[in-house]
Amino acid sequence: MVNIPNSSGANKTRERAKKLQDLRDAMAAHGIDAWIIPSSDAHNSEYVAPHWEGRVWLSGFTGSAGTLVITQDKAALWTDGRYFIQASEQLADSEITLMKDGQPGVPSMVDWVAGEVTEQGCIGFDGATQSLSNVRNLEKKLADKSITLKFDHDLLNDIWPDRPALPAEPVFVHEDLYSGRSLTEKVADVREILKERQAAELLITTLDDIAWLFNLRGSDIECNPVFLAYALISTDRITLFINKERIEADALAVLAKAGVDLADYDDILDRLSTLPDNTRLMINPANTGYKLAAAIPESIKLIEDRLPTTDLKAIKNSTEIERMKDCHRRDGAAMVRFMRWLESNIPTGQLDEVNIDEQLLQFRSESEYFKGVSFPSIVGYAGHGAICHYRADEASAYPIKNKGLLLIDSGAQYPDGTTDITRTFACGEMTDEEKRDYTLVMKSHIALATAKFKEGTRGIQLDAITRQPLWSEGIDFNHGTGHGVGYFLNVHEGPQSISPRWFDVALKPGMLVTNEPGIYRDNKHGVRLENIMLVAEDIENEFGKFFKLIPMTLAPFDTKPLVKELMTDAEIQWLNGYHRMVKEALSPLLDGHDVDWLKEATKRTGM
Repeated sequence: MVNIPNSSGANKTRERAKKLQDLRDAMAAHGIDAWIIPSSDAHNSEYVAPHWEGRVWLSGFTGSAGTLVITQDKAALWTDGRYFIQASEQLADSEITLMKDGQPGVPSMVDWVAGEVTEQGCIGFDGATQSLSNVRNLEKKLADKSITLKFDHDLLNDIWPDRPALPAEPVFVHEDLYSGRSLTEKVADVREILKERQAAELLITTLDDIAWLFNLRGSDIECNPVFLAYALISTDRITLFINKERIEADALAVLAKAGVDLADYDDILDRLSTLPDNTRLMINPANTGYKLAAAIPESIKLIEDRLPTTDLKAIKNSTEIERMKDCHRRDGAAMVRFMRWLESNIPTGQLDEVNIDEQLLQFRSESEYFKGVSFPSIVGYAGHGAICHYRADEASAYPIKNKGLLLIDSGAQYPDGTTDITRTFACGEMTDEEKRDYTLVMKSHIALATAKFKEGTRGIQLDAITRQPLWSEGIDFNHGTGHGVGYFLNVHEGPQSISPRWFDVALKPGMLVTNEPGIYRDNKHGVRLENIMLVAEDIENEFGKFFKLIPMTLAPFDTKPLVKELMTDAEIQWLNGYHRMVKEALSPLLDGHDVDWLKEATKRTGM
């Protein structure tokens, strides 16, 4: 069972039912027929501060992606394939229907809402947390109906006692020796793009873009070193909308030197509403809150596109790349110490999913550079490994037995990088199915790791290459193959993605992407193998430029589950080469039994 915080059993069911009824009463008082609660905050963040966890509070579903819709007689929650198993368990014994987004026969949230709300009805939502793009899609679907949208009052404020306040943690400098480029240099790059697009102003709402541009970091969101703020950039002015009392003194000095104006966080609405007529304002409608967009006068000319900061941030500069190598070596050394500990302690029968998580955190925290985890670790033994974003607690944790597979997906934050690594371990005796699945996932991982691709390639093309070893066996996984990764920022970063979904973003040198195929068998086991990889130049000839992927993550793969007869000589050669690189990179950071263990873990696999 997946952990559901703060309630269980019959009490949980009653509490959830009461919350839903309280919301329905508030809806009736305001004449609202359907209320929509997304996962996001006012900045379209994937992970949010507790203040914006209304969907979690109401439904009990703790996944990072999901939209809850409540009417007077129905409740439904949409989420993607990463969370189907988790959501099924967490919504059990509730009236909330799970909508498996994207599956055959499952209506989209917009289609469902449009069908549920009758003519002259009203749909409500918090306008801060719904993007302009989402509302436009809703309006398009409702074009043939006379339906009102209410977005200026958040009903959760009426029914959520002790709702957490907005976070206001300290904001500190991310030094230039790590960032590689100063705030002034980055703003100059942004202004060049604004000039090309003939834009006078740029509105930045996404927190990681703001943290990157201003070379600042915070801790307003767990695991994400960001802070609540908005920014407006023009040809002659830089304004950061933030509670300035929480900015540390040295950070204030850096901002002042760069000529940054500071305004209160809530002043963004007034500033937008008073922009001069005919101002050409660049926004990204996918992450601009509808409440902000509604404040912009009709006379303003909107230039709608992906933000230039998003594209600039995605391509790591030479300083960031070199610093990341140090980061991954340190993280890899911590992983080796942990792996040796894990292997030594599994036979004792004293381990469970929780104390494994705690020990992994301990090994990482021994580094003086450690700033925290980059996401809550996923430690899933046996059937729990099939839950993509499983989170163990004392009540749900499985004890580790001397058989089967253990999946561990974890990462850390350092001033010089963000890590994200998944390894699956043999705990003892394995079934033929477990070994075969592990080997097929390794083949898929290697398929992407060895891919050479032409300039202009999109992630969807590499996704198909990665899945081919699984597809050939009639197997698939229900999540993307890879995502971008921030630099001491969010562990999930765009715009690049390797996914079955179409993203019109070419992969470019300097981008980071994860390589994480998997196989998940409900109530049996899960296998996932993940490295962060750097897009790099390979060759250029009469056919054009070609790129390759270089592993940044440094840690051994468990070779015990491999069925070598299923692997090609080239695949085994890649694995041996990777392990040789891991040994050479990490040995200087280790000593004693850790070095001996690493040599054994990376020894040559026979062909």
